[in-house]
Amino acid sequence: MLDLFGFVVSFLGLTIFVFVIRFIKQEGNDERGYKILGKAGMLGFVSFLLGYNIIFLVNTLNALNGVQFAFALTCLLAFVLISYSGSIFYLRKKY
Repeated sequence: MLDLFGFVVSFLGLTIFVFVIRFIKQEGNDERGYKILGKAGMLGFVSFLLGYNIIFLVNTLNALNGVQFAFALTCLLAFVLISYSGSIFYLRKKY
């Protein structure tokens, strides 16, 4: 079950990464694109710090084994990509 969820999260992250690359190539070369990418990057960084601290606290309170830790890092990467691309999608409509 955990493997299936990890596969779905990884596939979703990869799909979203394609959207981010497409946005950077098409719309990321002007001032509006730089502003959108900057704000989205700040949100992505904050989501990374939040997710990393959650993983650290969970690992401190209840030691994770290798598979659980790898799964947590996969979810962290997907969370960062989803927040980054979601903020790009939102800010693209806003500006």
